[in-house]
Amino acid sequence: MKSLLHNILISTCNKLFTARFLIGVCITCFVISLQFINISQVQEVIQRIEGILYDFRLNTNLPTQKRQFDEHIVIIDIDEKSMKEQGRYPWSRSKIAELVEKLHQAGVIVIAFDIFFAEPERNPVNEILNKNPQLNKQLSTQVTALSESVDADTIFSKTLENSEVVLGFLFDNKAENTGYIPPSSIIWTKNKNESSEISVFKNALGNIEKLQTSALGAGFINAVPESDGFIRKASLVLNYNGTLYPSLALEAARVYTLNDSIQAVTKSNNNISWLQGVKFGKNIIPTNEKGQILIPFKGKKHSFEYISATDVLNQKLPKGHLEGSIAFVGTSAVGLSDLRATSVGVQYPGVEVHANVFESLIHPEILPFEPDSTLAISLLLLLSTGLILSFLMTEQTPTKILIFSTLFFCIHIVINWYLWNKLKISLPLFQNLLLTLLLTLYYAGIGFIMESQKRKSIIGMFNQYVPPAYIEKLIKAGKNLQLKSEKRNMSVLFADIRSFTELSENFTPEELTEFMQIYLTEVTSIIFEHQGTIDKYVGDMVMAFWNAPLDDDDHATHAVVTALKMIQATHKLSRIFNERNWPSVNIGVGISSGDMNVGDMGSSYRKAYTVLGDEVNLGSRIESLTKYYGVDILITEKTLEQMSPNYILCRQVDKIRVKGKAQAVTVYQPIAFKEDSNKEIEDYLLLHKKGINAYTLGEWDEAITIFNQLKHNELCSKELYDIYLDRLALLKNSPPTSWNGIFVHQSK
Repeated sequence: MKSLLHNILISTCNKLFTARFLIGVCITCFVISLQFINISQVQEVIQRIEGILYDFRLNTNLPTQKRQFDEHIVIIDIDEKSMKEQGRYPWSRSKIAELVEKLHQAGVIVIAFDIFFAEPERNPVNEILNKNPQLNKQLSTQVTALSESVDADTIFSKTLENSEVVLGFLFDNKAENTGYIPPSSIIWTKNKNESSEISVFKNALGNIEKLQTSALGAGFINAVPESDGFIRKASLVLNYNGTLYPSLALEAARVYTLNDSIQAVTKSNNNISWLQGVKFGKNIIPTNEKGQILIPFKGKKHSFEYISATDVLNQKLPKGHLEGSIAFVGTSAVGLSDLRATSVGVQYPGVEVHANVFESLIHPEILPFEPDSTLAISLLLLLSTGLILSFLMTEQTPTKILIFSTLFFCIHIVINWYLWNKLKISLPLFQNLLLTLLLTLYYAGIGFIMESQKRKSIIGMFNQYVPPAYIEKLIKAGKNLQLKSEKRNMSVLFADIRSFTELSENFTPEELTEFMQIYLTEVTSIIFEHQGTIDKYVGDMVMAFWNAPLDDDDHATHAVVTALKMIQATHKLSRIFNERNWPSVNIGVGISSGDMNVGDMGSSYRKAYTVLGDEVNLGSRIESLTKYYGVDILITEKTLEQMSPNYILCRQVDKIRVKGKAQAVTVYQPIAFKEDSNKEIEDYLLLHKKGINAYTLGEWDEAITIFNQLKHNELCSKELYDIYLDRLALLKNSPPTSWNGIFVHQSK
């Protein structure tokens, strides 16, 4: 017996002090150190793969039958049907007030808006008074008396006072503070010198004070995407200028449970305040130190009942259907929908995320959680896995190594699945699998080397784990392989068919398909001919950009030339279409230039080579303004500055401030190529410039005289001068106290 124990001890010591075992320990230490390496790329890779494993586990364990509770949670959806029947969104606050009243009458207990109302709605009485300054005092007084009765914000405010409504607001450090942020319902005890891991915001987009002070509560609607863009966690609290504020779902839960406040549960250590959870009433919701919880998704999108807002307004629901329910109001209409990439779907409605979180707050038993000791548990599992596998795999054949690795793969997966299913505990899995894989690769590789001593064996083993096509790509690309997006000075173009909805009604489905194919083929060929890159087609809209992926130093000129050629092409197409008894096609084109981000962007499921940035948004905005000014093309001043000089003649259209941007921008209309110019065009442009200068300098009479003269020109569209003459009439009657020539567009 002693001899046997002695031999086992000798054998064990021989393994423990071999180079192979020590290398296995080094691999284990390396994998453990990944948790502490402060390199964003490394952490992003780990989080992305861990996220994919989490999503797979979550989707695999989604119940076949949706969970049911006594609480009836519904989504009131401002959908396409609602917009068709009730009018385009944004609706008047009076209509929103009517929606709240109808919900309240139907028995809804709490209403939460995944929408915020940051700007006052125009009062029609004030509009009448502003546009009719000639009204006598008596009539003005009588009209003014009607102001409150037709003020939509006042109507909505009074409705809020009589209902239990929670309004949403948004924290955004990139935006300017707007609206009113009410006092928080969260009690947070923290010393001034203590720091916290909770995200801090200094700027917020709130609701107007009249509405917010009438509502029963307020909660932020911020989403918390992870590094791969997917939403797996929800922040229950965020720090706004030293005060904790609740999320929309948390505030709705507080109101629903009739609690006056929410208590932040914390503990302090080394001048750090660690958030443990939040408490309202009898419910204690554990969170991580950032105030986040894992979202217990009920299922795929539309797992909650969706009710069209128009059906509520028209009272088409069965009597008592909404009795005792909780309603989250959001929108799924095209162009308005708040779609998120989540674990259960890449186009998941944001409003439904709030509904999932609310349900988990009312029923904490469904909440998965990450224990405070997650890091310690993870380190223990990694260390034990590394030591045991290093000991077992040393001096073993590849077959036995494969058996050991398969066994440990299964053990980790089974334990992880069991803790999730039975105890609602979420533990990381990727690093345990990575360690098992790396140890397997190492010891299997050593085994092959020892058995065959041939290079082909190594390559054969390596190809079992890495696809040959991927290896070839890496070898060819080498250090030049670029996966990140980059910032470039570029030009972007948006082109949209005018009145496409009305135009499409004149076609059969087959004709519409043929019409779009002819049109898109023509404009695409023009874009390609002038070195452009097609970003996307969205219905009748075409988006293209220049100076990526190929370098183009004259990108602004190429973009504008493309726009002019597109206008010429649509005139030719219109003649062809008219011969077929089809309607003519007219387009509006917007071009913006400046710094933009370009590259492969998207999710782990799908990527696209695209361009993003403020200048991109500006290009889309000015394209939508072409119809307002009655012109075919609008370009920004940055585009004009970067164009080849004296190549294309342009006229200044306006100096504007578009909605969502604080800085004014001057927009121009390309008129003609310089080579096609003549004295008549040059004289026209000089007179136009003189009229614009007079308008900008506040010389109203001179501007009116020039614009009246220009109205009769045959070279350019005349609608622009009607716009200026209307403005000048108002300016003369009611001169502004200060004048800078900037016109503010209130709509997008």
